[in-house]
Amino acid sequence: MEARHEAQMQQMQNTLAQLAALQPVPQPTVTQSEPLCAGDIVARGIVSESEWEELYDFFYENCRTVVGFMDDQIYHPKGLVRQHPLMSTVICAVAARAIKPEKYQSYLAEADELVKNTFVGPSPDIQAVRAMMLLGALAGRSRLWGYVASLAAELGLNTAALKLGEDDTEHTFSLVERARTWFTLCCFDLTMHLNRPFVINRMREYLPFAKKLLASPYCRPVDHRICAYIVGFTTPADAKTRLTKAQLQLNPLGAAQTDLLTSFDRSIDEWFYRINNIIEPQYQTFSDKQDRNRFIIPYTFMKMYINGFALHGLEPAERPDPNRLVFIQKALKHATLLIRSQFESDKIRRQFQYTIDYHGSSTYQAISFILKAIPATHQYLQCGDSIRALHQAAQMFQEAGATEAARDIQREQKKMALLTQTVVSPSGAAVDLATADGGRNTDIPTSLDTATWYEPFPMLGLFALD
Repeated sequence: MEARHEAQMQQMQNTLAQLAALQPVPQPTVTQSEPLCAGDIVARGIVSESEWEELYDFFYENCRTVVGFMDDQIYHPKGLVRQHPLMSTVICAVAARAIKPEKYQSYLAEADELVKNTFVGPSPDIQAVRAMMLLGALAGRSRLWGYVASLAAELGLNTAALKLGEDDTEHTFSLVERARTWFTLCCFDLTMHLNRPFVINRMREYLPFAKKLLASPYCRPVDHRICAYIVGFTTPADAKTRLTKAQLQLNPLGAAQTDLLTSFDRSIDEWFYRINNIIEPQYQTFSDKQDRNRFIIPYTFMKMYINGFALHGLEPAERPDPNRLVFIQKALKHATLLIRSQFESDKIRRQFQYTIDYHGSSTYQAISFILKAIPATHQYLQCGDSIRALHQAAQMFQEAGATEAARDIQREQKKMALLTQTVVSPSGAAVDLATADGGRNTDIPTSLDTATWYEPFPMLGLFALD
């Protein structure tokens, strides 16, 4: 036995000696002077090496966690990201809006052109789909969402989400990545399209499986936020389905509708309680102290949305019933709190210039609701805080360079103050919009430039979550 072991050891040593004698196979190397690939953003001449470094670093430090339910791990390593034509260009566009505004439109045009190039030919990869989501959210390219949903389905991301829900499925890294991207799209659809058609067909079939991300060996902190947003925003989506215009227009509000509104409102409160008291802090928050209350924005938005349904059916000639007024007052309170929370957040204020198409969407809905609720109910409700919130909103828009929208808000604020005989304190007085932006003369177009503050909200009778 010992002799056999010695013979085996000698054979292994001989084999190792032969392997050591072999010439090593040279590995491909890349020098700084060589383009990493044909899609490299520097090699394509879109930006210089130093510009890419500056824009990427700004994006990574300031923009990668703006959308709480989007995985911030998809933006690195830097050297790999720069080789992806669309993602690198979108990153440059988003960052340029903040630090190189004169270049923003050219980068945005380049990103649009790259998106057009995907209309024909082979399917784009999953990173391109993520880049289009980023473009839709942070650059206001709202018409992209339907196309993004079709591409995601073409790549089988929806199938991955369903497969993740099967108990006997092995959770591979690729499967979880693909499913996570699909659920991220679901979050965008739920949060951005409550007042318009959802772009994902039969979305309800996928949503229960999002929690499977949390049981995966490849679970990331973002998965907890994805699940939180899906659970939360399914409630207003359900409310839109179950509350009908005919029933809400009854005066007084019927017992069934009162109970439904109360139930949905309580569900949002319970959701927020769980977020703040049950979910592990490392998953519900980000590293920055200012981010610890990020869920206050979706919470106040959903509270405004749910209770705001009571505004439907309110006739100026009739005195509203007490139940309806309770819901409207609650919606008005949370619309005000939403604006105030954004205004008092140092980070959101600082980012608003280059995130206005994303953060400003909920601000717009809050402004819109206030401007509809006050004329209809000011004789019965407390409105002073809401009028002051309009001033804060105007200031945020002005600081972000959205001068026309700021003027519109300020004009409407004056009308509301006159209507309610509200005396605005000096801290909430009108600002000089000609000088309030510190001399900035770059007016970057946003999706809110054509805002009409009196659009129906919440919308009824359409766009149900099937």
